[in-house]
Amino acid sequence: MRGLYLELRARLLKPAFNRWHGTNRMLTSIAQPEHERIIRMEYFETLAVCGMNETCRRNFRLGNRKARQCRACPLARVYSDERRAEAYAVIDAVHDFYERIGIRGEKERLAVLMFRERLIHATVMGTVQAHSRKRTNGFFDPEEQSFLSGGALLNMILNDLSIDPL
Repeated sequence: MRGLYLELRARLLKPAFNRWHGTNRMLTSIAQPEHERIIRMEYFETLAVCGMNETCRRNFRLGNRKARQCRACPLARVYSDERRAEAYAVIDAVHDFYERIGIRGEKERLAVLMFRERLIHATVMGTVQAHSRKRTNGFFDPEEQSFLSGGALLNMILNDLSIDPL
C-alpha cells in the first residue's frame, strides 16, 4: 500500500493538479523560463536542506535548543525573520502531515525531490480539506465537484489513472 500511495503522490506533480498546490505557477516577474526553473529549484532545495535536517528538528523538538533556527540554518541566508518563521511553519506542517499518515523515511530519494513531493502532497490535502463539503464522518464528500474540492481531485486522479495506469 505504501508503494501505491507514493506512486499516486507523484502524480500530483503533473500540471493538471496544479490548481490544488500552485507550485508550478508562472513567476510573472521573471522573463526567462530558464531563470524561473533555477529559482524554483533553489526554493525547494533551500527548504529541503532545512526541512530534511533531522538532527536540527529533533534538537528543537526535544527542547535541546530554544530557538527554532539552528546556527547552520540555510534559511537564515535567504529569508528575513518574518519569512523564515513562515518557512519553518511550512516545513513543520509537512513533517506533521507525514507523521500523521505514518510515512517516515524514503531513503532512495534525493532530499530536494522528496521534500518537494511531500510539500505538494501536504498542500493538496490541505486545499482539499479547506474547500470540500464534509460528511458526518469527517471525510470530504466525493459527490461535490467545486473547483478545489476533494471530489474534483478524485475525479482528476481517476481520469489520470485511466489514461496512465499504475
